[in-house]
Amino acid sequence: MAGKAVTAALRARHPLLDTSHVDCVALTSNIYKHIYRWGYIQLVDKHVLLWRRLYESTNEKTSKLGHALTVLGGRRFIRFVKERAPDVVLCTHFLAPELLGRAIRKGKIQAQVHVVITDHDTHRNWYYPEVSRYYVASELIKARLALTYGVPEERIDVTGIPVRAEFSAEPDLAAVRVRYGLDPERPTVLFLSGGFHAGPMGASVLGLWRDRRDVQVIAVCGRNERLRRRISRLPRPAGAVLLPLGFVDDVRDLMAVADVVVAKSGGMSTSECMAAGRPMLISGSIPGQEERNADAVLEAGAGYRALTPEEIRYRTTQLLDDADLRAGVARRAGLFGRPRAAADIADRVAALLPVEEPPAGPRFHGAL
Repeated sequence: MAGKAVTAALRARHPLLDTSHVDCVALTSNIYKHIYRWGYIQLVDKHVLLWRRLYESTNEKTSKLGHALTVLGGRRFIRFVKERAPDVVLCTHFLAPELLGRAIRKGKIQAQVHVVITDHDTHRNWYYPEVSRYYVASELIKARLALTYGVPEERIDVTGIPVRAEFSAEPDLAAVRVRYGLDPERPTVLFLSGGFHAGPMGASVLGLWRDRRDVQVIAVCGRNERLRRRISRLPRPAGAVLLPLGFVDDVRDLMAVADVVVAKSGGMSTSECMAAGRPMLISGSIPGQEERNADAVLEAGAGYRALTPEEIRYRTTQLLDDADLRAGVARRAGLFGRPRAAADIADRVAALLPVEEPPAGPRFHGAL
């Protein structure tokens, strides 16, 4: 999503640049791609302690075996980049700079490598000496990158994490409420599953209704159809409103009409919630980078951790009952958010590239 956001910004703001968006994992070998995606989901969903150990150990020291397997599986990606011969490769995933760094050292590729770090963290996997420029979420991440790895500060730009252009615009709240059948006089809480069932969403909704039956609940379950069906079967008190949704493209609109957002602390979820200026209740965090994201939100005063149904019930009710508290948290979220991060990155990348102006036509071309 971060890569798509920057690509869209480059095309809209700098149309003379030849820009394309590529999924680097999709261009790895089939066996590497399968093991990578399946293994990640298994680790973060079912073997969290093992994932934490892997995350921490690779942050201390790069795995030679892991690097060798990545190089072996990523040969098709390197061939693709070599054939395209770009001036700049802008990476929003750490796999790409790992492969490109080696190719640059071997003299196979001449492109500049720019990296967008899409979390509030500076894991070793993001650092490669061949990277020409970094775009990071905050001054703190800039300091970590400079002090930990010695990256010159002039090569690090604090832009925020890129989100889609619609987060810079104000949606039509009345139209959104009509589209979803929401009452503007009743509070609305948005639950985001983030693709994983990170927390007992059903128990949280039922607990919330025990205190506030007037709450309108929107539950976005992504591509987890099993979760969506389970949420749709929840027993509802009289007058309760529940919208169990699958994958949606209009998260910005849903956040705009929500008084509180409950989600796990993924890089994009937190960035979008902050860009929308909405109080965030963090219902879960994958060890490592998502814990860092949660820390950043809490430090900014833009949300709370709420890791159990009881905590979600308490914090949501607290925010809904206290309008001043809710407004203060929302204001701090808006100050912390960077809705124009994609445009900022696009402009900085374009400023470093020579753009060939189209040739001028003849002064007198005969047209009337």
